[in-house]
Amino acid sequence: MTPASPALRPLSVGEILDRAFALYRGNFASMLATALAIYAPLAALQSAVWSAGWGTLFMTALPFAWCGCTALLLGALTTQAGRAYMGMPSGTGDAVGSALRRIVSLVVVFVLTLVGMFLGLFGLIIGAALVWVLLFAAIPAVALEGLGPFAALRRSTELAEGDWMRIFLVLLVAFIIAALPGLALTAIVGQIGEGMNLTAQAVSQALSTLLSAITYPYSVAATVVMYYDRRVRAEGLDVQLLEAAIGA
Repeated sequence: MTPASPALRPLSVGEILDRAFALYRGNFASMLATALAIYAPLAALQSAVWSAGWGTLFMTALPFAWCGCTALLLGALTTQAGRAYMGMPSGTGDAVGSALRRIVSLVVVFVLTLVGMFLGLFGLIIGAALVWVLLFAAIPAVALEGLGPFAALRRSTELAEGDWMRIFLVLLVAFIIAALPGLALTAIVGQIGEGMNLTAQAVSQALSTLLSAITYPYSVAATVVMYYDRRVRAEGLDVQLLEAAIGA
């Protein structure tokens, strides 16, 4: 444990959300730069497709581009947030490079999580929430522990065991906080959408994507803090690090 690392101990839901805010605020510039480095090209692509009126391409190619970019974004931000939380901040280049080296695992985990949540919707939403909770640590397991996709999925279910409600509350509150700006923009666009030409629609789509780049880091930060909290509770990570520091 380095002098800059957090005082690891079991945290309440409120403390996890507070630490996530502190982590996001303290690393805002670098995490925003990482998000923009990945999502700005995607926003430009969306804008070009909408401006040209290529609806078919938008419905086919762009979702795949979004999926790949989002998996890369989650991996890079998780790497950055995890290292910063443990007192070892990294820049955009290091975080993106680390995520690119694990891009296959990140995409597989991200897609399987989306598929699992979609199938869970047939369980009256409860199933989707359960999948969300069980796989909350899959991306951190890939980005911070270097596990393969299926090992990361198993790792996440192990960390989630016995603490489902607390994990769900953290994920839900973080999601709401991160999603509110985007929902507001969507509502505004929906009100005036009928009178918008293709160029205006392209701009709104690009703005929505860029807005996600600003809000995503907080949601990722909350997940990372929750991930370390579960490791403290389930594995005694705080004790392990203390023993390692004493031994050093």
